[in-house]
Amino acid sequence: MKRTGGLSLVEIIVVLAILGILLTIGLGYFNPDRIAVSQASEVLSSQVTRARLEAIRNNTNGGITINTAGNGSLQVWVLDRNNPNLNNPVVLQTITLGQGDFPRVRCRSVARVASSTSTTNCPGTDSYSFTFDARGVPQEQGRLSIVLSNFAGNFQRTICINQQGRSQVVNGTCP
Repeated sequence: MKRTGGLSLVEIIVVLAILGILLTIGLGYFNPDRIAVSQASEVLSSQVTRARLEAIRNNTNGGITINTAGNGSLQVWVLDRNNPNLNNPVVLQTITLGQGDFPRVRCRSVARVASSTSTTNCPGTDSYSFTFDARGVPQEQGRLSIVLSNFAGNFQRTICINQQGRSQVVNGTCP
């Protein structure tokens, strides 16, 4: 008997098995928690650049403040040129983790590495600032490291802010 074309049952089963294996491997990369942590870390990293540019644009000091209370939050701020009081900055934006745009993301820890290392696990009571002068030059000595994770804690990204005020997102620890 002649074969008339098409696929046999065995060929279809083999193709379905291969597709099943590929889907099982690939689903881990499309985890919503993983995507949320990656997006939040990229947004927070870009806010460091925004703080620097706002300081230059407004010709005054500006920066970010990371608060470790609850799930964590980040504020972008500048000082008012008419009233340059560090205790009363003009807050341009506040990003709160664990709600709003980032309900699956929380702060894991924040560390300042200078002559000595100061680390706070989230939730905590500390806040860390990274300040730029009117020329966009960082005023703090050392680096700042912010670790974000999902609530289960099985995926995390680190935002590294170096001595020059440049930020980058890495897997693991800052270089």
